[in-house]
Amino acid sequence: MPVVKAVDIIIKYWAINMEGKKIKGKCERYKFAQLKASLREEEYYIYNQSSVKNYRNVFLKKSSMMDISVLCSQMSIMLGAGIPVSKTLDDLEKQCGNNSVKQTLKAVKEEVVKGKELHESMAQFKYVFPVFMVEMVKIGEESGRVDEIFKKLSEYYEKCYSIISSLKTSLIYPAITLVVSIFVLLFLMVDIVPQFIDIIISNGSEVPVLTKIVMYSCQFLRLHYIQILASVIFIGIISYGFRKNCRVADIVENIKIRIPYFNKIYSDLMIFKICSSMAILVKSGVNIITALKITSELAGHGIMSNKMEKAIKYVEGGESICEAMSKAKINDKLFLSLINTAENTGNIDVMFLKLEQLFGNKLDRCLKKMVRIVEPIIIIFLSLLVGIFVISALMPIFTIMESTL
Repeated sequence: MPVVKAVDIIIKYWAINMEGKKIKGKCERYKFAQLKASLREEEYYIYNQSSVKNYRNVFLKKSSMMDISVLCSQMSIMLGAGIPVSKTLDDLEKQCGNNSVKQTLKAVKEEVVKGKELHESMAQFKYVFPVFMVEMVKIGEESGRVDEIFKKLSEYYEKCYSIISSLKTSLIYPAITLVVSIFVLLFLMVDIVPQFIDIIISNGSEVPVLTKIVMYSCQFLRLHYIQILASVIFIGIISYGFRKNCRVADIVENIKIRIPYFNKIYSDLMIFKICSSMAILVKSGVNIITALKITSELAGHGIMSNKMEKAIKYVEGGESICEAMSKAKINDKLFLSLINTAENTGNIDVMFLKLEQLFGNKLDRCLKKMVRIVEPIIIIFLSLLVGIFVISALMPIFTIMESTL
């Protein structure tokens, strides 16, 4: 979790009224003008003041897509109603429930009050505000349509959140079933089966081979669980450290695109992102090359980003978007066909909107189908696991019964 150093300017003041009564206090700099007006109404006049810098650390937690969607929706409504940016940020900060976003809004507001533009202030907090959002706000400020941009951003992030949350929701039940089953089976093998093993050994009978294997595996887990847990944490930390390495990211992405069926979902997801981004940018009046460059940044640092960069070079060389995408090996036939049709008819912005809806629906169907495939696989795996444990648990019972006959 990154830490950002922020500065609050606190103004200390001393005031006096006509009767000689003195008061003192302090307030934040951006509220000082309002305070002075309020004191004058009470017939107090400030005769001394001083500024103090209050340094503080803002701990930033990565915001969810739903947080961003809600924030963009609120910004759109308030800015559309003619409320100034600083006042909008102040009001949103007061009512925000997410502490990370709340602190970030306060820091952004301070930068705006100093005279910086909104996108410049937001760009300092990229861990909270995505690069695509910052770039779109910049375009909105340049075109004078910030409220419209925030509305489009709200719709975009809500769609992305809906797709991801539907996948997570669909996998919750299989995941919980898998975890609970494993813990129950481990409990049986660690605490119950050893009692049967002791009875078999006391009777002088031989412990079945399968039962020995399962039992020793469970004993190993019980005796070395601290080392195993430490190893898992260590591997997790190493993986987290290397995940931003471009070479490692390319390797991971290469693995993704080679997994059967998943590679199609991954490809559709990337094209959906491209279409969503291009639909917003082109509709906002951004030229094609600039829109493609911003979309390339949205794709991250990976195979798709490299393909987008190649496509941009082809477009800059005079090629059409369809030809550029094809040469860059973005090979979805439906995508290329509709882009070609849009370029011929001159309705490129409308076509990107239709493609966004088309691939969004297609992605939703693929994810539901994948969940229907994953659930039986988990059940089969659990059945095999349960079968092994049950057989290994029953075999000692049969051995005891044979020895008593």
